[in-house]
Amino acid sequence: MSHPRSPAFSLLFVLLAVTLAWPAAVLGNWETYKSESYTLRPRESFQFRVAFDQIQVRSWKLVVDGGQELCDLNVLRLRDESLLYFKTGESRHEVVVPWGRGEEIIVVLTNRDRPASFTVTLQGPPRDQVHAAYGYHVNRALEAFAAGRRLEAEANCRSALLEDPADGVAKVLLAGFLRDGQYLDQAAALVEEALEDELPGDMRTLALDLRVELRRLRAPLPAPVRQGMEQAERELAGQQPAAALVTSTRLLESDLEYDAAARAALLTMKGRALAALDRNFEAVDTLTQALALSRDRGDAAVVYFHMGRLYATMDNTAQAESAYAMALQSGLPSGLALQAREGLRALRDRQPPVDR
Repeated sequence: MSHPRSPAFSLLFVLLAVTLAWPAAVLGNWETYKSESYTLRPRESFQFRVAFDQIQVRSWKLVVDGGQELCDLNVLRLRDESLLYFKTGESRHEVVVPWGRGEEIIVVLTNRDRPASFTVTLQGPPRDQVHAAYGYHVNRALEAFAAGRRLEAEANCRSALLEDPADGVAKVLLAGFLRDGQYLDQAAALVEEALEDELPGDMRTLALDLRVELRRLRAPLPAPVRQGMEQAERELAGQQPAAALVTSTRLLESDLEYDAAARAALLTMKGRALAALDRNFEAVDTLTQALALSRDRGDAAVVYFHMGRLYATMDNTAQAESAYAMALQSGLPSGLALQAREGLRALRDRQPPVDR
């Protein structure tokens, strides 16, 4: 049950990315935050600024609509004096503005050859979907991660720390990437640094969960347990469940003192061996004991997975579906996650269609 690359935190990280990511930009579902109309004389320019305090989101869209009238639009980001947008002779301009704390832009709207009115609109995600916004690079990291661009997300975290070495949110997110890459000491150091400072609620929760996960990974199972688990795994793979049962039971009944994580690992192995021997009710009881001892979401996910397989074998469809769902929600290694999804599909395929 103890996997050197167990993605317990990885799933938490994905869930966080999904929870905090902003789907509105992908779906094109924008809401108007502010809209004003301006009438300009021929060749007249109008300039205004937008600061982060006016629209506190991760990114937003500026829309300038002249109907049939043409205008030029220039959008400059003040932080680095970069030109976000410049187009001439368009009746409608749309500019997606990547955003973050401290950001500010200058917008210059220039009319063409005759008097005309233009509507300027600031659009953002629907207000019930607005999630926490952080610094510019952290916001880009969250968006990149949610879109599956992991390397870009990690690079943005590093850019955030180069710009502000005290950015606690960037430290937590970067620690997550380092943990997944097995740079455990560096990840632990970043987490401790982040927790010394003020962190937003979601990020503090994530940092505390990551601290627990890193402590577990940096203090692996005792050698006798690890060796016994490897032996029992080989015995199960070799179609020798009785031998695997003996191996795991012998360790559980030995005089060695185990913490909860080690005992949970051995109980999970024993439950798997019992299930392979068709001693299903004993297996259910043993896996339930393992689940009660699991202190880590990743370990609990593996127990739920084996419970799902066991319940499916027993034709207990409702409990099998529930166990698989809990396994996926808690965070499975990728191979087991694939099997859990296939198990769920198989369970649903065997159910008779509902008459309408």
